[in-house]
Amino acid sequence: MSTLPKLYADFAKYYDRLESQYRDYKKEAEWIQELLESNNSKRLIDVSCGTGRHLEGIVEHETQRQYVAIDASLEMIKITKKRLANLEQTQILASDFLRMPFRSGSFDTAICMYWSLAGLDHPQAEQLFFEVARVLQPSGLFIFDVENAEGIKENLLDSPFIDAFFSDPDTRSNIIRANFSKKTLPDVVDWHAYYLIETDGVSELINDKMSLRFYSKRTLESFLDAARFKVLRVSSSPGGMYESGSPSLYFVAQKME
Repeated sequence: MSTLPKLYADFAKYYDRLESQYRDYKKEAEWIQELLESNNSKRLIDVSCGTGRHLEGIVEHETQRQYVAIDASLEMIKITKKRLANLEQTQILASDFLRMPFRSGSFDTAICMYWSLAGLDHPQAEQLFFEVARVLQPSGLFIFDVENAEGIKENLLDSPFIDAFFSDPDTRSNIIRANFSKKTLPDVVDWHAYYLIETDGVSELINDKMSLRFYSKRTLESFLDAARFKVLRVSSSPGGMYESGSPSLYFVAQKME
């Protein structure tokens, strides 16, 4: 596995406070749960579980289903294990989602949320879709979201802005995150974050960066078709309508027989 950005490793413990402002986990979990019920899902894999927030919301509604959660970040896995510690029917492990350690047809549903495809180039994204298709049973659902290539917000580029400021009582630290990102290609953003951490009057500035790829609806539909998925629904919000210039796209696809 490649070296992960600090957001997913060193700062995983701050991930929810840094990123939850961009996401309604409760609404998304309820939307996913409705899809699972309509497909009579019995065994689900979250192929990029992060801190386990989506699974936490799903199991509030259904505790009999079998769940598997994987992530490439050991720190994220630690948080997810702690969050879902009371769920005996949940298996949580560190794994590369491009090479999942499961037999073909092991699951009837796969989810991949919070723009997890953003860190993948086109060949890797295609590989992921084929790998998800491999571990899914025929007619299995693939539910995921991406950052929309047609919805890149130019006003958030080329100018620094502060998007998080909070305190950590465990370390008696104050944390500020500033973003400064540039578009390097029409669908690629060079994301830079700067963390200013003050502890007992001593400040430290830490740099973090990654290349974020935004995907278009058409490109994703072609990837899904190649991996033998049928697109059931594309929307700009959980359960909502599709808007071409929206920041996010939500896909529901089904593995063909």
